[in-house]
Amino acid sequence: MLWKETTGNQSFQMNERVQDCAFRITCHEIPVDHAWELSKQILGVLPWLIDEPQAAIRSIHSASSANGWIRPSLDSDNLIQLSQRTRLYLRLPVNRIDDALALTGKELSFAGCSILVGDAEQYRLLPSSTVFARSMDAHQVEDEQAFEEYVIGLLARIDIQPNKLLCGLAHEISCENQNIPARSVLLADLEPNESVRIQENGLGTNGLLGCGIFLPHKSLDAANTNSISSN
Repeated sequence: MLWKETTGNQSFQMNERVQDCAFRITCHEIPVDHAWELSKQILGVLPWLIDEPQAAIRSIHSASSANGWIRPSLDSDNLIQLSQRTRLYLRLPVNRIDDALALTGKELSFAGCSILVGDAEQYRLLPSSTVFARSMDAHQVEDEQAFEEYVIGLLARIDIQPNKLLCGLAHEISCENQNIPARSVLLADLEPNESVRIQENGLGTNGLLGCGIFLPHKSLDAANTNSISSN
């Protein structure tokens, strides 16, 4: 764990290069470990996502599992019960959001479950001083210390030197022929421009499987009041 106390502040001007597109969905339940099947279904409608390095698909979480730090067991029989407030989020370059609306009205079916995709809202990325990722691809590292160094190296590529970094428990994401080892990550004490840069770029690989997608940490300083439009 990296945890250094710092002081300081930077001026910040919000940019609009990347936003979240939140689709209403009608679905009662889905498997906890659904990232691979969900990605395949969405790519069947939006195949261009593969060629967008800043595009990502957030795994679906209910209120009971949305804290992101402790995931439910990834047992194949474990299902998430969804509410009417549950949304399907895609993180996209703003010039691709209109293209993504092709997902509206589609039915995504897998593992005996069906997701009917409704209309969407756009959300700006919030410059929260604390952000977390429920999963980061950890297949290139073997232990927590090596993973921490790996994350620090990825941050250096986008000109960020972290002050506070906490790695969560290891888990796996099931894919067609293999499981991807992953860990949750929390970054704190970020300047606003650093926070947005991390959210825009993500960290690591497999963003279309929900990996490396950083969100404001709701329990600390973020509120979801950034809706900018409805479709």
